[in-house]
Amino acid sequence: MSSKESGKRMLLTAGFMAFATFISKALGLVRDSLMGTYFGMGIEADAFMAASKLPTTLFDMVIGGVISASFIPVFNDILTKDSREKATGFANKFITMIILITLIISAVGIIFADPLVSFMAPNFGAQTHELAVSLTSIMFPMIIFTGLAFSFVGILQSFGEYNIPSIISLVSNIAIIAYFLIFGRTFGVKGLAVTMVISWSLQVIVQIPSLIKLKFRYRPDFRLRDKNIKSTVWLAIPMLISTWIQPLYTLVNARFASHMDGAYSALEYANRLYLIMTGVFSFVVTNLIFPKLAKANAGDDKEEANALISMSLKAIVMVIAPLMAGIIILAKPVTNIIYGYGELAGDVGIVANALSCYAVGMLFLAINEVLSKTFFSMKKSVTPMVTSIISMLFNIVLVVSIHGLIKNDITKLTGGLALAAAGGSIVNALLNGAVLFKKFPDLMKKSDIKTIIKVIISTVVMAVAVRVIYSFTGIGDTTAGSIISCMVCAVSGIAVYAVMLIILKTEEITKFIPRRR
Repeated sequence: MSSKESGKRMLLTAGFMAFATFISKALGLVRDSLMGTYFGMGIEADAFMAASKLPTTLFDMVIGGVISASFIPVFNDILTKDSREKATGFANKFITMIILITLIISAVGIIFADPLVSFMAPNFGAQTHELAVSLTSIMFPMIIFTGLAFSFVGILQSFGEYNIPSIISLVSNIAIIAYFLIFGRTFGVKGLAVTMVISWSLQVIVQIPSLIKLKFRYRPDFRLRDKNIKSTVWLAIPMLISTWIQPLYTLVNARFASHMDGAYSALEYANRLYLIMTGVFSFVVTNLIFPKLAKANAGDDKEEANALISMSLKAIVMVIAPLMAGIIILAKPVTNIIYGYGELAGDVGIVANALSCYAVGMLFLAINEVLSKTFFSMKKSVTPMVTSIISMLFNIVLVVSIHGLIKNDITKLTGGLALAAAGGSIVNALLNGAVLFKKFPDLMKKSDIKTIIKVIISTVVMAVAVRVIYSFTGIGDTTAGSIISCMVCAVSGIAVYAVMLIILKTEEITKFIPRRR
């Protein structure tokens, strides 16, 4: 395949992934909006948010990094340097190991649900605690399907299949939305917990036809002393620690917010909205480039690897920087559109404030995704491990300081905790960037740096314009008013941003503008 055809195929793949991810994230917003409508910031919401976080957080801390960061480089290394047959054999052993580990974690989670809830949210009231324990016991088995789904994604992406992995969240979101619309009033929050388990099983099932098409067959293989399994585990240990930052932010915020009814669910509503908005583009970029980076590094193609990294960083900054500015300014109308219904309608201001504080770290969170995956693709996982530990300590210091000052005001408390999480993301990205560019000073060319500077200038001008426009279009707290305000500000902001990029002669934009003959 020629480089032109390869580039065209990559653009088409990226386009489909972006579309599928956007639809999935949009459905995620509908899902969370229904959650707020049905349960608001009450006991059921706090209990469900904590209970659903326990298995996913434990999964992320124990094996999440193994699948997302160490399996793909080792699998691609075997695929590039050895044979497809040996790579498939390794995958079978790896999946067997993941199934065994997730079965053990599920059993432990169900047995020790009570102390786990007490650890995560020590200040829950008796009723909230009891409900959270019950929901935790129901939802812990979903990590078995989580492990399988992530493993299948790694295999499919390594073989160049990105389309199916990009729609798995869409499938699970549809299942949860269907539950709310059909059974929500009948079976309540416990029925939702069962649906969560079913939705993750669907993420596994939807990938099976593509695996069959690629002639991959899973066969249990318990010979786990294989050298490649050992290599994956040793590579995974520092990777696991480096991926703890977001799960630990969740744990820290849960512990410090649990003393006030509604505080934890308010943070979760804001954080989910924040991650959905950040994830649409950063998910596409990192999931598209990571297998390619792993292959480039396995083949010692430094030029290709550097080109992928610089392209990804520029793309992230160009999209996320203006989005971050927009969310900070328009947090209230955006939150009102998503959550301004039913039980949550009266508390939208609390969630909006937390969202604007989370958004301060949006660009750095997205950049850090690229930087971390870069280290992982090179099998250099110690650096992101160390920077993550430093960032987590920084976050904890901020949280402790903030909590002591504003613990009795729910708006200030949730905003402060969100801001502390953003601070941790900023520190993490800056540390990873400093190390990476010190090791590889030629990674970003002068033209790349100029592009980023132009993007930042354009973003600042756009932010000023949007703030001024919003001051004239902020027409009340109704849903219709919020939609009008957001639409007017979004269209105006995009126009100002695009014009500024053209005025500053940003190469990535001007090359698409036809020149006069």
